[in-house]
Amino acid sequence: MAQSLRGKVALVTGSSKGLGRAVALRFAERGADVVFNYSRDRAPADDAVAKATASGVRAIAVQADVSDVAEIEKLFKAGLDAFGKIDIVVANAGVEKVNIPVTDITEDDYDLLFRVNTKGPFFVIQAAARHVSDGGRIINMASSSTARPQPGLGLYGTSKSAPKYLVKVLAQEIGHRGVTVNSLLPGPIDGAGIFTGVGDDDPYKKALLDTIPIGRLATPTDVADVAEFLAGDESFFITGEEVLMNGGSSN
Repeated sequence: MAQSLRGKVALVTGSSKGLGRAVALRFAERGADVVFNYSRDRAPADDAVAKATASGVRAIAVQADVSDVAEIEKLFKAGLDAFGKIDIVVANAGVEKVNIPVTDITEDDYDLLFRVNTKGPFFVIQAAARHVSDGGRIINMASSSTARPQPGLGLYGTSKSAPKYLVKVLAQEIGHRGVTVNSLLPGPIDGAGIFTGVGDDDPYKKALLDTIPIGRLATPTDVADVAEFLAGDESFFITGEEVLMNGGSSN
């Protein structure tokens, strides 16, 4: 197995479960030491750490609510104290609320999604800009819904859109340090997010499949493949970009 990230330190928010876990474990498989982040449930985070260290790397789990700026600073400090540097940051933590018409969105819905999906990534990316090593990589986990607007995604897509603009600005502000900043826009993920434990007979899932020429949803492994590329040396001339991976979906 190629150790393309050996000697690097990666911090991935929301990485005890789902998509973030797959990305963080991929980084570990490629030789990176990893800071796993969880919000409440420590057991999955400890399990992820055990799997990462089985790959021969160092790993820690840090509890932090990434919608709280003080907690974000605590997370980065823990990583720096443990490993002395941070080379790769993935702002992954988020909340999905979909299939809600704009006319039915409540203020509580709005406050939750903008706190977690907008404020959280903004200040995680800011902290990354302050702390990441020269030549480092910053990846914002956005959503294909920001590129393909559709009914029921008005709130979710809006909450995921602002960090993409931040990425484009930051890429210009810190490019002189050799740091790249990009957004990754996956489509719906089979086995993660709202499709955790959802079978192929689910009506919403079946309707989505009809829009995807490739014939299936993305998997966490698919997303980890692209995240690995963006985190590696080969992507050094790609920055300020939005990488859409939705299988060619028309939605």
